[in-house]
Amino acid sequence: MKLKVWIVAALGPLAAVMVMAQEPATTPAAPTKKASSIKKKIVLEPPVAATVKSAHVNVRGKASFAGETLGHLQKGDPVTVLEQITLGRTTQDEPADWAKIAMPPGILVWVDGELVDAAAKTTKRGKVNLRGGPGENYSVLGRLDKGAAIKEVKSEKGWIAIEAPTNAYAFVAAEFLEMQSVPAVVVTPPSPTPTPAPEPAPAPASPPAPAPEPQAVTAPAPGSPSAATNEPAATAPVAPAPASSQSDVNRELEALHRAVANEPAPIGTPGAPSGLSEPPTPRIVTREGFVRRAYNIQAPADYELHDILTGRLIDYVQPKKGQNFKIFVGTRITVTGPEGMDPRWPRTPVLEVQTAALMP
Repeated sequence: MKLKVWIVAALGPLAAVMVMAQEPATTPAAPTKKASSIKKKIVLEPPVAATVKSAHVNVRGKASFAGETLGHLQKGDPVTVLEQITLGRTTQDEPADWAKIAMPPGILVWVDGELVDAAAKTTKRGKVNLRGGPGENYSVLGRLDKGAAIKEVKSEKGWIAIEAPTNAYAFVAAEFLEMQSVPAVVVTPPSPTPTPAPEPAPAPASPPAPAPEPQAVTAPAPGSPSAATNEPAATAPVAPAPASSQSDVNRELEALHRAVANEPAPIGTPGAPSGLSEPPTPRIVTREGFVRRAYNIQAPADYELHDILTGRLIDYVQPKKGQNFKIFVGTRITVTGPEGMDPRWPRTPVLEVQTAALMP
């Protein structure tokens, strides 16, 4: 009996070793979110100011949910957008559009303490990575050159947390930002005001110049079909028209509305035809505005162009076939193309995109 007990006691540890040998040597690591691929990147030169539209917006170390959360922004906080990024592959509920922004104040970045001169508080070599946490597994948020001065806040595990330098950056989802265009707001309003003042001075000299124009129109009247309707010779502009003021846009839109409804222009309107029976050929125009998606499924185009100052809908915008116009949603752009009216939507014209560019 004692012999059996001794044998069992001796074989027990051996059996435990055999069971452990059959188990994996290492515990599988916790699954991590794979970083999404970047499909398109637009560098904004110069950078564009923006305002946070929502409360408690996450600031991340990468343009995806894979990036660690560095801090938060509140509604109304100003940010500077450096790049617009579109992801080609996203995880569930992850937005595709992101903005690379200058690091907001108050968020710290980390540097390896071995690369810092502790006495001089400067970097000892060039291309020192700024990271989102105390370790090399955190995202890179910029770099420092050799001899760059740092402002140490705290240290941990051989890493030093410092105030973010001016070249540090981070990422936020673009849907939480409202892009701004300061030059357009400052320059556009005063421009119509000073122009009428100098006009009265050259007015006396200008009448002789327009005088030949009526003669040039009436000269071919005896044999010209245009004389029967008292219409001037067709002079459709070839080059794109410059961006119009709001009053000019209103007058042009009213003319298009009347053309679709076959209504004559009011008496006294310059160049008003007497018997317009069909809409005029769309002319090339240049408009400035804020791009939004057209959520009405019956809308004549996929996108809308809104006035920068008032937010009023100016045009429906229809991109060319194959053009990726999605990247302009939420931005202020200058768009050029033929503008005309859709009979089903007589209140708002449709502008077919020829060229589009971000406003500075």
